[in-house]
Amino acid sequence: MNKKFINSIIALLLVVPFTSLAQVKVLVWNDEFNYTGLPATDKWGYDVGGGGWGNNELQYYTNARSENARVENGKLIIEARKEQYEGSEYTSARLVTRHKGDWLYGRVEAYAKLPSGTGTWPAIWMLPTNWVYGSWPKSGEIDIMEYVGYDPGVVHGSIHTEAYNHVLGTQKTATISVPDAETAFHLYALEWTPEKIDIYVDNNKYFTFDNEHKDYKTWPFDQVFHLILNIAVGGNWGGAQGVDPNIWPQKMYVDYVRVYQYIDVSALKVSGPEYVSPNQTGVTFSIQNVADATFSWSVPAGATIVSGQGTNSIVVNWGDVQGDVSVEITHPQAGGTYTKTVKTAVIPTGDRFSLLNVKENGLMGWAGLNTSPNTITLSAVDTLLKASYNITKPEDFPYFTYTFQSPVDMSNLTALNVEMMTYNQSKSVVMRADLFDTDGRLTDVSPVFRFYPVEPHGVFHYYSFDFNNNWGSNTPEYGKQVNYHQIAGVRFYVNYGVYGKAASDSLWISDVVLSNTLLTIFTPSENKISRFEIYPNPASTYIKINSSALKGNVKIQVVNIAGVLVKEIISNSDSEINISDLPNGFYSVRIITHTNLLQTGSFIKL
Repeated sequence: MNKKFINSIIALLLVVPFTSLAQVKVLVWNDEFNYTGLPATDKWGYDVGGGGWGNNELQYYTNARSENARVENGKLIIEARKEQYEGSEYTSARLVTRHKGDWLYGRVEAYAKLPSGTGTWPAIWMLPTNWVYGSWPKSGEIDIMEYVGYDPGVVHGSIHTEAYNHVLGTQKTATISVPDAETAFHLYALEWTPEKIDIYVDNNKYFTFDNEHKDYKTWPFDQVFHLILNIAVGGNWGGAQGVDPNIWPQKMYVDYVRVYQYIDVSALKVSGPEYVSPNQTGVTFSIQNVADATFSWSVPAGATIVSGQGTNSIVVNWGDVQGDVSVEITHPQAGGTYTKTVKTAVIPTGDRFSLLNVKENGLMGWAGLNTSPNTITLSAVDTLLKASYNITKPEDFPYFTYTFQSPVDMSNLTALNVEMMTYNQSKSVVMRADLFDTDGRLTDVSPVFRFYPVEPHGVFHYYSFDFNNNWGSNTPEYGKQVNYHQIAGVRFYVNYGVYGKAASDSLWISDVVLSNTLLTIFTPSENKISRFEIYPNPASTYIKINSSALKGNVKIQVVNIAGVLVKEIISNSDSEINISDLPNGFYSVRIITHTNLLQTGSFIKL
């Protein structure tokens, strides 16, 4: 191949950027000071105290004191005053973004007007948040702007490290002339990358510090730093020519502070909830605040943008349908449409609401288990969901999961009912059901919905639990509550924990139903199965059964509302059953004949 051609291709690759590598500048933190009063507490904190601050300074930095730090007429004012306070002759403020704004790399801007007079020492600067490499100067310092009043019109930019600092006389620094720094606003800015630090005034770069790629002693600037705004009084540098006692108070005005970082275009995405409730109000969606971009939002029919159109963040009052929230960005690199699909929670109607339709949806939403040594295999059999399991390590809490097609609001229908059938030939069918919300929180605080098969002969029954006041969750965070307005699905544990044993078996689920009351645990699916009379009902000490099925040896079982067998007798005639030892509550009774026909009834124990 021709060498000239190869060189041309290489040159073209060098000048034409790959789209996947394109980066854009985004605003990640800012304060425009468009309010009145103390500085915003979610953005600013205070360094407080006197004692000279290592430089023999004269001021006491106060905490949230409006005389020293306040916002008026769209400007932050930091004011140094001559007054006795906590043993110091002067007061001032030192505002910090520590733990409220901490960054690694980016562009920091402050548009400010500086104080004047001998003895003033204002600064816009940065210190490390975590001091990873040790105390000053080991972990570094970045001075975006320093100004000493006895040298008017000269602005300084500097860095300090263990190798380069003013104590050793090796500091890296530069100056620029700003004659009207005390009477006009100027933009003081920092550009910080892994390779270098640049410092600007009004976008004129006058200082560069390069990464020498040696060690932290020359470049500790690979850790997060925070921003500091302050006026010092006097000190080793600010007071080198004394302090004029007649110039106070002195003020530094700041019109805005903005912090930008650079991200890949591929990282731009719409943030906000994936699920909302019908007619939910005050829902926020946003996208990274790309500098110099315009934003145009659209929402589904029935939803209304309450505020924020034209910005990177909107507040929406939702409607009753799901759909896409989209924003069209106009920008040379980031231009395009960005979308987030939002699902709306279903609000069940009526007093019963089915969540399952295997006939139409098959295994949609179901997930089995294939984590050695346990397996749970799911299959659709006509209208039924069949779960076949082989459990050899029940202490791993094996489970399978059903995720609903859309989240469900269970604020009105709080009872979960599972219609299940099993033959339980292995005597190992032990189950528990935990609901989970759209944030992944599980209803795993006692009491939980634990149930055992009360009919091992292939007959469907409802197993029920009312989650009202039982929304406690310890997973994934301890002591939380499940959001019952956004229930995303149910996790079924089978043959698990201390109740489990090594075994293989299967079970079938016909329906998963929400209701406003517990469905009786004996509601056989076959209409042929009859009911019988129980008297007295309610009862306190005994019950009698009137049934034609009481001929020959039959089994009579009493089961509590959780599906647990609490009493069983064999009878061949009308029988009186002692219930005085049972707790008060609702119970069901069934008769199993030699032909396996089932009759059911229920009673209330008082």
